[in-house]
Amino acid sequence: MKPRTKLQFEVLDNTKHLPYVHNKVSDWAKAECLKHLGFATKNRVICMDCGERFPTSLASRKRACCPHCNTKLTIIPTRDRTLKQDVYVAFAQTYYEFQVIRLFEIQSSHKSERKTEYSFLEVLQHWILPDGKREVIARNHTSNWCCDSWNGNMEIRNKGDVNKYDIYHSAFHPESEFKPEYLKIGINHKLQGITALEAIKHIPTDSCAETLLKAKQYDLLYARIQNKWEVENKWQSIKICMRNNYIVKDAKIWFDYLDLLRYFKKDLHSAHYICPKDLKKQHDIYVKRKKKVMQVEEMKHDYVRILKYLGEFDATNFSYPKDWVKQYRILVDRKKVVELERKQKMLDEMKVKYEQFIQHFIDIQIQDKLIRIVPLQTIDEFKEEGNELHHCVYSNEYFKYHDKLILSARIEDKRLATIEINLNNMKIVQCRGDHNTVPKHYERIQRLINRNIKQIKERFKLNQSA
Repeated sequence: MKPRTKLQFEVLDNTKHLPYVHNKVSDWAKAECLKHLGFATKNRVICMDCGERFPTSLASRKRACCPHCNTKLTIIPTRDRTLKQDVYVAFAQTYYEFQVIRLFEIQSSHKSERKTEYSFLEVLQHWILPDGKREVIARNHTSNWCCDSWNGNMEIRNKGDVNKYDIYHSAFHPESEFKPEYLKIGINHKLQGITALEAIKHIPTDSCAETLLKAKQYDLLYARIQNKWEVENKWQSIKICMRNNYIVKDAKIWFDYLDLLRYFKKDLHSAHYICPKDLKKQHDIYVKRKKKVMQVEEMKHDYVRILKYLGEFDATNFSYPKDWVKQYRILVDRKKVVELERKQKMLDEMKVKYEQFIQHFIDIQIQDKLIRIVPLQTIDEFKEEGNELHHCVYSNEYFKYHDKLILSARIEDKRLATIEINLNNMKIVQCRGDHNTVPKHYERIQRLINRNIKQIKERFKLNQSA
């Protein structure tokens, strides 16, 4: 992007005069920001820094010092022999009235019996003036679901696209230089949780964010930037944490935990509750408690619903009995009995209706030398058909529909297929064999039905006239 404004021309010219810090930042990033791992099996440990192997006897408590390169390693049990790392680091400096934030990407490729290969590249610069005006100089950032890469030359980029040109860094170089006004509000090389640009934009005008930064509550600081009002609503509890030197490492779980405490009417001004030693454990304990309470509430609502279902609910004199749990179980059993009775009654009514419908089709004769096709005459036959051919002709209650005729194709007494015919257009809708597969002799069954479709038409007309 070509510079267009006076500020952009000035920044683009200034960037040529920045000191060369690549070697200093690169050496520090390799030592402090990349992981130093040893991949171990039962017989050997591979130092992923130098690629050399050494015996597992030199490792103790998941720690070891490589005898070849003297690097202190964290031991991971794995058979992997390769590793790739990608880390962003930052370096801050002042240039006349500008605060400059420079970001570098360091990539490393580790492999057994091979020295580590490094790639170090400056990818982004923020140039920020005291009045808040700023410009971005960066390489082109391609970021999508399959790619995250930097390419091209350092040039003026769209500063409004913060998703592409404001990235989170692993750490600031300890020799980073910040302006006094930023140091005063806590923005220094120890900044974590948010980007330098977010800190410079929000902290000078947000006293809560400044307090969180100075208290090193980095996860709460990130939450403050993302959702200002959630932190503000819990500010009294946050102040108790800070007074007790309690660092919230997972703000989202801690917020959920406070909501659970509030639900159980616990004292949200007590450090005993607000500052648990094991946050996740306490969070899970209260989640289980709330689930039990919700189950009881659901049972109570269900108790009332069953009474209404049975026609025994009296709103004017209703109260839960002392043994309501026992009574609830009795009501559940009673409801099941009533539902079975109603279902059986409906089934009996459907049987009568189906017998009236099918009486005009009972005498249909569709057959050749091998296959015989007959209508299913009762609901019990639907059940037998579904059980033998393992499909849903009974469970989906095809006997309810009086615009469908269900036929069964058989060879002697063996059921071969179930056929559905649409009586409105006299077409075969489906023909299903065992487990809804295409049945044997499928085409022969189709031809046999089509040759005898007149029989079905005549009987359907009689059924309608009746």
